[in-house]
Amino acid sequence: MASLQIRPATTADLEAVWHLWKTIMDQKVYFPYDDTYTREQIEESWINLSNAIFVAETETEIVGAYILKPNQPGYGKHIANAAYMVDTRARGQGIGDQLCAHSVAAARTLGYRGMQFNLVVSTNKAAIRTWQANGFSIIGTVPGGFYQEGLGYVDAHIFFMDLTR
Repeated sequence: MASLQIRPATTADLEAVWHLWKTIMDQKVYFPYDDTYTREQIEESWINLSNAIFVAETETEIVGAYILKPNQPGYGKHIANAAYMVDTRARGQGIGDQLCAHSVAAARTLGYRGMQFNLVVSTNKAAIRTWQANGFSIIGTVPGGFYQEGLGYVDAHIFFMDLTR
């Protein structure tokens, strides 16, 4: 793979991030959002520059991105939550691992005390390996917490990393 750079997203990148998000959402495998969610709803909560958004790009294209935001409002805003996207054509090249490592460093820089992933689908073995390799632990499992197209109800894990250590 060509050299990869991870940088803060700009307004000009939001269309590419939306397309990554939509492609993954349409696969009905990793994200909980179904066809009823509009682009406007996703942009209101996730794909907007009020959140920290970073893109991974080669010399020619954006091949991945992540979004970092508070997991909860108010008294829970010191814990970060993130969503990661890797272009289907670029998977298996370690981009997710680089995005994860970058997001942990960014979360620390932004003053978050921890990171939590609320719903990691148990069948997403690559993501589970990546999160654990980057220091995250499964702190809980919701039995049948995700409906996966073609498989039915599968477990969903909650991951956490303490960023104060």
